[in-house]
Amino acid sequence: MAEPVTKLWKKSLGYTAFSLFAMLMMFFLTFPYDALKDRVRQEADVAGYFVRIDSLGPGLFSVRAKNVQLSKKAAGNADTPPEPLRLDSISVGPSLFPPGAAVTIKAAGGTIQTRVGLTGSRVRLDVDELDLTKGNIKGFTGLDLAGTVDAHVDLSIPKTTTGTTPAEPDLGLGSGVASLELKNVTLNGGSVTVPIPQFGPEPTPVDLPKIVLGDLTARLKFEKGAGTVEELHSKSADLELSGSGTVKLAKKIEYAEPNVEIRLKPDPDFQKRLGMLGSALSFLGSDPKDPSWRLARLSGYLGRPQFR
Repeated sequence: MAEPVTKLWKKSLGYTAFSLFAMLMMFFLTFPYDALKDRVRQEADVAGYFVRIDSLGPGLFSVRAKNVQLSKKAAGNADTPPEPLRLDSISVGPSLFPPGAAVTIKAAGGTIQTRVGLTGSRVRLDVDELDLTKGNIKGFTGLDLAGTVDAHVDLSIPKTTTGTTPAEPDLGLGSGVASLELKNVTLNGGSVTVPIPQFGPEPTPVDLPKIVLGDLTARLKFEKGAGTVEELHSKSADLELSGSGTVKLAKKIEYAEPNVEIRLKPDPDFQKRLGMLGSALSFLGSDPKDPSWRLARLSGYLGRPQFR
């Protein structure tokens, strides 16, 4: 009996797949991890952060850092150094959808994954079941939060040129969708620095009482950098909220310009517990259709918002 003959195209495909597999394995096994760790620390230092990485090495077709701690630089007069945000692992490797690179972060009992296309024209971000009580989020932010976070961003970002500079992705012209879902969120206390117009232009430190935010859903749709708030609402025993408006993207996300009208209906007892913030809420105008609601507008920039 004659032995079966493997077709030439199958052999070629097998040899090619094996070669690619071997090449990827050698790349991740021989990668200069110590040099990469030093570069990460340098870049974080320039951005004003300190990074500690317990181990950095090969993962499953990826470069993986384990037990990462990220903290803000201590001020010169600080008695104790700032507390770090703890990340279980960070993996960087190839992505199939879209074809490009993927960054996966395991932290706070959930997963954060970012995928960037080879041309930089498409970016996806998925946040799944991030637990706000884990990862030392309280120590890093100063806010004692509970609840979970899910988010999804899918944007097509065209490239533009300025003068003689090479073409690069321009977030200000991005098109796509973004959504955020908070479940059973409660702020159990903490402090925050926010601009309160009634107390001057500079941000004011404010101690926060317990605030039950409950479930919040937000969805935006972008077309060539112009975003529309399609959905924004939440309801709890302390506060009911709804919103509408626009968000104009910019090349850097901190310079994106929100123009969002927010309707607030705080419970009277909750407003008393807010203290200074409760007094600020009383200065907001009433909704002409229902005086029990307050009207506010979020404007300025995302990196320095104005709430009035």
